[in-house]
Amino acid sequence: MKKATIIDVANACGVSMKTVSRVINNSPNVSDATKKKVFAAMKEQGYQVNILAKGLKGNRTNIIVVFADRHHEEHLSIWHNIMLKHLFSYAKDRNMKIVLSPSNSEKFEEDETDGFYLMASGIADGAILLENILNDPRVDYFEKHNIPYVVFGEPENPDVPSVSLDNFDVGYNGGRYLIGRGYSKIALLIGEQKFLSTQLRIEGFEKAMYGTGAQYHIFTGIDTVEKAYHKSKEVLEEYDIQAFFVSGDERALGVYRGIYEKGMRIPEDVAVLGIDNITLGEFYYPPISTVAQDFKQLAKCCIDFVVGEIEEGKKEDARKIFKFPTEIIERKST
Repeated sequence: MKKATIIDVANACGVSMKTVSRVINNSPNVSDATKKKVFAAMKEQGYQVNILAKGLKGNRTNIIVVFADRHHEEHLSIWHNIMLKHLFSYAKDRNMKIVLSPSNSEKFEEDETDGFYLMASGIADGAILLENILNDPRVDYFEKHNIPYVVFGEPENPDVPSVSLDNFDVGYNGGRYLIGRGYSKIALLIGEQKFLSTQLRIEGFEKAMYGTGAQYHIFTGIDTVEKAYHKSKEVLEEYDIQAFFVSGDERALGVYRGIYEKGMRIPEDVAVLGIDNITLGEFYYPPISTVAQDFKQLAKCCIDFVVGEIEEGKKEDARKIFKFPTEIIERKST
């Protein structure tokens, strides 16, 4: 069976090949009625857009690659799933497609499974980096090749476009909340220190502890539920702890198990405060108190910025830094 061509589509719906091409490329100069007719003909004829050919010709492919750090192959957490859900939704609203790629900031150029191959070949129009490390070479790549992008995080370089929580305030507000609730012996469990978000949350937490007389301990590299579980058991064996502050509601589930296996109660014996406000947290027993973020707002800002750069080009005087506040959602774990 012969593969359908753009000519077949044009003949089937009685329009020119140029009109079909405009529809394929999401041109605003085509009526909704014509678009509907062309899409129906494409479906009837079995026509598939050759995205690779579009990219090689230098046209827009309407693809944004979202890069998630590999985290030793533990790269998709519940946080990622929620963020991706909203990125997919807002991308669709802007007629864009999302491609998700695990990425390694240290080996991205030689790794054929890394989505940077899509960027290098012109098959993708823009990128979103879901994690940011100090002096990230992927950012240098984007800048050198003039690729529209945004970083989810707080880079030290103010010229790097970014969308983020105020991570200092995440640590500070969480710490102050626990102090205000009367907890003075606190363990902070947080992820890898190479990420700037981790460093800023630690700085904020330590600022909250300063001058309070609180006893606190900080444990980094806790980036999975399993690690949180084992670390919480170690902490409860070695220290007198009144509260855990866990960077990530999902990881806090491991802390819950560690506490319960010690025969302790939440919050009567040990309180737990998380970060993120994932929906699942409402169904923990007890429901977890958390430092909340607005996933929809963050995802929409990422998509709007990258699509704006793709459609209008980079503007030197445009706003590049978008930082959003958080709030404490108090439930039954504190």
